[in-house]
This record gives sequence, C-alpha cells and structure tokens, in this order.
Amino acid sequence: MGTIAAPTANNLGVDAVFVYTKTGHMACLLSRCRPDCPIIVFTTLTTVRWRLNLQWGLIPFCLSFSDDMESNLNCTFALLKARGMIQSGDLVIALSDMLQSIQVMNVP
Repeated sequence: MGTIAAPTANNLGVDAVFVYTKTGHMACLLSRCRPDCPIIVFTTLTTVRWRLNLQWGLIPFCLSFSDDMESNLNCTFALLKARGMIQSGDLVIALSDMLQSIQVMNVP
C-alpha cells in the first residue's frame, strides 16, 4: 500500500500524506518511495516516533488513536491546522496499516 501511495500522491499533487501506524512499517515503506509532499506520521508509541524521526521525509507525531478513523482524522486535522502545517482545502491522502485503507480527501 505504501508503494502505491507515493505515485498516487505525486499524480494527484496532494499537499500531504498522513500515515496512521502502530509499528511504523508502512511509513518506512512510503519514505523509501520519496513522494514530493510531506509524510506526516501518527503513532501511539514514543519509541516508534523516535525511530521514524530518522527516516527520510517523515514528520512523526505521537498520539492516542480511537477506534473510529473519522475521529482520528478530525483530531489530526485540528492538530496540524493549529501548527500551521495544513490549511482548509488542502488535499491529503490518509493511509492506515491498522485498517488497511487509503483515503483521498480535502481538509475541512
């Protein structure tokens, strides 16, 4: 899934790729493909965040996940908007190795 997301991100001209991961494996695979946009990674473990900090192009954050992917997205949209990393209307791709899903969406 990570190898598919990079060319998709480049073809669509997305502003960021979000990766929700527990182990960091999906983010590492995506990092190797070198998409043109930032890869913003969310994990629940501090040790995984530290390890992801060493990978090319990854911007890792540590936060707790809920079982509802929609609430995870809304939480991360609010966090990144507050930090000025994304804006309303930005196009993002969201990947999850927990749900094995890829979503393309506009930031509300």
